[in-house]
Amino acid sequence: MKKILGIFIIGTFLLVGCMKEPTMPEVKKGTLEEVTIQATDPYINMQGFNKAYIYLPPEYTETNSYPVLYLLHGYGSDYRYWQAVEDIKDILDYMITIGEINPMIVVMPNGYNDFAGSFYTDSRDSAFPVYGQFETYIINDVINYVDTAYSTDTTKRAIAGISMGGYGAMKLGAKYPELFKVVAGFSGVYDFDLFLAEDSTTHMTMVDMVIAENGGYVSPLNLNAEHPLTSMMFAMAAAFSPRVRDSSYFNPLENKFDFGVYYGSPLFHMGVQLPFVIDSLDTINGIVKGYWRLDTTTWNQWETQNVKNIFVSNAQNILNAGTKYYFDCGADDELKLNYHLMVLDQVLTQLGIKHEAELFSEYPGYPEEEFKAMHTSHLYFRVREGLKYISENLE
Repeated sequence: MKKILGIFIIGTFLLVGCMKEPTMPEVKKGTLEEVTIQATDPYINMQGFNKAYIYLPPEYTETNSYPVLYLLHGYGSDYRYWQAVEDIKDILDYMITIGEINPMIVVMPNGYNDFAGSFYTDSRDSAFPVYGQFETYIINDVINYVDTAYSTDTTKRAIAGISMGGYGAMKLGAKYPELFKVVAGFSGVYDFDLFLAEDSTTHMTMVDMVIAENGGYVSPLNLNAEHPLTSMMFAMAAAFSPRVRDSSYFNPLENKFDFGVYYGSPLFHMGVQLPFVIDSLDTINGIVKGYWRLDTTTWNQWETQNVKNIFVSNAQNILNAGTKYYFDCGADDELKLNYHLMVLDQVLTQLGIKHEAELFSEYPGYPEEEFKAMHTSHLYFRVREGLKYISENLE
């Protein structure tokens, strides 16, 4: 069979070589605008975190109504990510020109904050807003701005994102299914419980890896590119378990970290609390391993923002809305998010929620042994597949 297939392929290439080269269509050009979208939360405005890119399709006109895709960036980047890294405008221009997707407006809002990523969550400690009300910003401020300023079809709205943006898209798409007809996540974080599970190779949990990355007790001095897991853990704490308390509350030995006076008020300080406490340390094969326990009160706060749990608790509303979900991840994802995909796929299947999950290992022309299917690899191809799924299901 392989020999016959090889002859067929060779013959096909010979035939194609004798044919006249097809003429590529002239790619129609859309426009990319940078706008400022005011937030109801003063923190977002004061810090300048209210910028966005908005893509308008070729031949955009106010006499037509267009579907809208909200496209979220990942941790450590901002609203410029999709254009700077993937040249999303050229991808959209090309796909619209050749008819792979229908003309749509694409909105790329900001999710960056003082911790390099908001996880598109309202950072709040009881009545105190802390590091940005980014869920409210996207769901209320951004959507209302776009529907007012542009000619949108409010019945054809989608949201998608990569990594932290994949988490944000799936979370917001699960919490507000009535707002989104289609939701897509690329390499997203979908089950926090897996952070507590030991890796079969290293026998370390994500918490263990954060501790090892610091060489012992977790330190806020290590919020930098050399300590990516630590930086991301603090960003998640700023989103899910921020603290506004008297300065005496903050004790680094209990992983309660003070980041300064609360918005000029000398009575309160603001900071974060990690959901675990380190009891002791050991060194095994040269790797520092922390013996830790969960702070259950803090962990329960994180669990309310766990995508898997939100799907379970809001399943009936999702089923009533008929929202469809698409999510993918590389089989070699270095953050082990492939396991997050498998868990969510199983949960949505059990709940009867319409979805498509793709755990990919390679793409045509990119053999897995040479091009590992990692966190953001093959993203050009993956985004095109996601855009096609979104466009087809917005009709």
